[in-house]
Amino acid sequence: MIYIIILLSVFLVDLVLKKYVEAKVQIDEEHPIAGGKILIRKLHNDGLMFGKLSDHPKLIQRSTLGVLVVTGIYYIWLLLQPGQKLKKAGISMLIGGGLCNWFDRVHQGYVTDYISINCRWQKLKRIIFNISDFFIMIGGIFYLFGSIKRNIGK
Repeated sequence: MIYIIILLSVFLVDLVLKKYVEAKVQIDEEHPIAGGKILIRKLHNDGLMFGKLSDHPKLIQRSTLGVLVVTGIYYIWLLLQPGQKLKKAGISMLIGGGLCNWFDRVHQGYVTDYISINCRWQKLKRIIFNISDFFIMIGGIFYLFGSIKRNIGK
């Protein structure tokens, strides 16, 4: 049950933050938080990471849905297995984030990104992401470590 809560929490927290940013932040605005180390900025990303494939929105929607369905089937199977807590937590985060971004694409035609890191490296500073992206990455790392840990233990 905790894994379903993780999935829903990632989805709902990011959905609420995206709605807030859509309502309160203009495209050209920057709002520093955390002592100026993090910037809240709004970007409508109609592509994948870094705007890749932005000319093919239907392909992105359909392929993302396909990946979510296959991953969801595996997720159900994994939840029925004993142990593997790190893998279950990781895939819960991954699906929650992926589902929220897919939901954005279907309902808005784009994903709302809103966080960037304020640092001296301009390439890093230009990257704008959302909480779902963060949890997709962290979830993938958790899942990977859970897989390595399980294989080392054999």
